[in-house]
Amino acid sequence: MEEQELRRAFFRGYRQGDVELALARNTLKREQLQMEVDALRARSTAMQTEITDLHRRVDDHRRREHELNMALDDERARRDALESRAQGIVADAEQRAAAIRTQALLSVGELQQQVEQLLGLRAGLSTALKRVTTDIADALDRLAAAPARAIEHPPPIAPPEHVDEIDERFLR
Repeated sequence: MEEQELRRAFFRGYRQGDVELALARNTLKREQLQMEVDALRARSTAMQTEITDLHRRVDDHRRREHELNMALDDERARRDALESRAQGIVADAEQRAAAIRTQALLSVGELQQQVEQLLGLRAGLSTALKRVTTDIADALDRLAAAPARAIEHPPPIAPPEHVDEIDERFLR
């Protein structure tokens, strides 16, 4: 505050005009300071409200971050469980495929042996058929060379006497 000198009056105290002027200036200054204080209080209140709002938003973001981290951890655990399960399924499938492959190779080996046996049987059958054909041809040649004779018919067979019923199929 500016110090203003008050002039002395002739009889006692200070001049009334100077005192009133100093009082008006001080009152004006006090009112101005009061307005500044009120403006600063309003600004402080607004800033405090903004700070409170920012704290609330930060807390909301932290809570949301915590929720997201928990959800992410849950999804990671779920992914790990699914990966573990998938690895188990793949390992089981690989094991089954190896067993099937082994069984198929054994089956192929058995089939190959059977084919070889069949080829051997075929060769034996071909040889036997050639021999039979040769034997039949020789027999036909001998029959063609032999004189013709009459064909004898054997006598009919009589049914046995002690059997009561005989199937008709056997009588023919």
